[in-house]
Amino acid sequence: MTDDTSGANQEVAQPPLYYATAALISAPFPDDTLQTLFWHNPGFGYQAPGTVADNKNMLIHTEQERFPGSGAVLAVRITRLTSLFFGWLTVVAAWGLGMELFGNRRSALLTAALVAFHPQFVFISSVVSNDSAAAALCTAGLWATARFLRRGVTPRNAIMAGCLAGLAALTKTSALLLLPLAGLCLLWKSWQQTRELSPAEHTGFRRHRNVLQAVLTFGLTALLTGAWWYGRNLVLYGDPLGISNHTQTLWGRPTPVSLFSLLPEMPLLLRSFWGAYGWGHIWWHDWVYAVLTFVALGTLARGVYRMLHRAPSSNADTDIAPTARIIYLLCAFWVLGIFAALLQWMRQVEAPHGRLLFPAIGAWAGLLAMGLSGTERPQRRHQALLLLLVAVTTLAPGARILATFAPPKLISPTAISGNTPSVLYNDEALLLSAAIKGNMARVSPGELLVVNACWQAAHPMSHDYTVFVQLLGPENSIISSRRTYPGLGRFPTSLWPTDRGFCDAYRLTLPADIDTPLRALLEIGLFDATTGERLPAQVDGTTIEPPVVSSVVVAAKTSHALAPTSPLTAQFDNAITLRGYDRDAMVQAGGTLTVTLHWEAHDRIREQLIAFVHLWQPGETAAYAQHDSEPRNGWFPTTVWQAGDTIPDIHTLSIPAELPPGEYSLWAGLYRVSDGTRIPVQENGTPFPNALVPLGSVQITSRE
Repeated sequence: MTDDTSGANQEVAQPPLYYATAALISAPFPDDTLQTLFWHNPGFGYQAPGTVADNKNMLIHTEQERFPGSGAVLAVRITRLTSLFFGWLTVVAAWGLGMELFGNRRSALLTAALVAFHPQFVFISSVVSNDSAAAALCTAGLWATARFLRRGVTPRNAIMAGCLAGLAALTKTSALLLLPLAGLCLLWKSWQQTRELSPAEHTGFRRHRNVLQAVLTFGLTALLTGAWWYGRNLVLYGDPLGISNHTQTLWGRPTPVSLFSLLPEMPLLLRSFWGAYGWGHIWWHDWVYAVLTFVALGTLARGVYRMLHRAPSSNADTDIAPTARIIYLLCAFWVLGIFAALLQWMRQVEAPHGRLLFPAIGAWAGLLAMGLSGTERPQRRHQALLLLLVAVTTLAPGARILATFAPPKLISPTAISGNTPSVLYNDEALLLSAAIKGNMARVSPGELLVVNACWQAAHPMSHDYTVFVQLLGPENSIISSRRTYPGLGRFPTSLWPTDRGFCDAYRLTLPADIDTPLRALLEIGLFDATTGERLPAQVDGTTIEPPVVSSVVVAAKTSHALAPTSPLTAQFDNAITLRGYDRDAMVQAGGTLTVTLHWEAHDRIREQLIAFVHLWQPGETAAYAQHDSEPRNGWFPTTVWQAGDTIPDIHTLSIPAELPPGEYSLWAGLYRVSDGTRIPVQENGTPFPNALVPLGSVQITSRE
């Protein structure tokens, strides 16, 4: 792996137990077709919200992956059985931990269920990931520790605890924390047992022999089981934990950051603990996480309350035994230790991944079960929390995962209707319809615009083209743009059938600093990403460039405050008022004169009007200079004006070089596109002659 652009080199320092097990299970199944699955989506990494299925797939998924599959597809599915096995083992170990903590089957089953229906843990147990192995071995190690805390230390359970702690250390480095925690528990329990010896046995070396024997048995077993891997890392990398292999990746931090600076990453950590699928970028809506967290924190708080308060004599059957309190503290210290280890890891690497807390999933379930147990009617509490977890876990495959990665639904082209004409691209692809979602007539700067577009293949395509969706402004400047494989990264053009169509929803975020108001043009097309060449577009046999299919008005939510240097109140048919103007007082012959008209709309304008500014002297048959255009040079026509709109409208007049020096009158007005007639205008009830609004005089100077 000489080219480490993916950061895969970090895996060389990962403990090997999960990967060795997976390799053993999948060995009989050939994976020689693995490279055929690596059809990369060039749009992967687009920052769409976690609830939006937009380029979340790193790879293009095809019919080759249909169940059960063959070759590498089948080999990958068999490999995933490794995670499923470790997930099952975690549930069993959680049940055992619950039995030692509570001493009854109901609470033990509840503990196991809280693991079995944890949404993110179920997902992790279904993909190729060593997190399930870490969860299984750590939970099993806690079970073994809780077992000797309740039943006493023997050489046999000391060996078992040491073996499990060593195996856990071969899954993830965070599992190393199990060694000191289990060792201290074993030391304490062994010491407690010496106090129960008879006076004859409670003297001299005999007093400490059992303690030393248990500790040495545990420690040597753990070292023989797992220490060899960390010795290997020390020899190869000079670092037993291999941390440098992680910190030198793209997501490694140059220097450790403060805990305070990790606060912005906490929401992502919380989401990915409860349920963030794919690469942690497929989410539920925020309220789902809020409800889960609120219920869990309330349950944990009740468990702490039960630990700190003894039950009254009338409810002695609900009191917690001393051994259960110790095991509860074991679970609490383990959860806090894993969380602290993750925070330390996040200080060095950008890794707000909730799955890294799963070595403590069994202990977490035990803490929750403590809060749910010991009530007169515990089944209702059990049902509320479990039903919530079951609902999220059950809905995840269809509502989140399949909905995000599956290709778009194919539909009959006859079922697709729209108000725009079909656009044919290079006689290969057909844009059946395009429209702004929700028929939004207006959007504001900074807002999200969703464009629905439906496609069909006119002929089979062998090349994979990229879709571009753009909003164009003055001088065809690009206001906002999206580029993606069709199907939002999931349906390349080479897969399109000719007899079926599909629809996409492209999201465009408008910049906050757009010069508004304006009517932006919506352009949709296809291009070859390797050459940058666009496919020519035609409508009814006529080439269109750019391929504009619609438009949308972009206007600020609050209209611009008008502050003209020369105020006016010139009213046009009670629908439009010219509030004033700005202009140059002097201009040189051969130069340009800039005039800004400040319009205000009082009603919806139905007619297409032209605004004009003329340099003209009464009695002359023609203007010396003029500028006639729809407002804002055609980018905000009167037909899209609404009551309350304020429109700064710039007009630039080219002054003839031969114009003699002197003072010249400037006039403005509006006329209809349909017949050229001017719109009557008046101020304070007095009409302006010839429907012309005087803008004063301009001094024209001679050319130097």
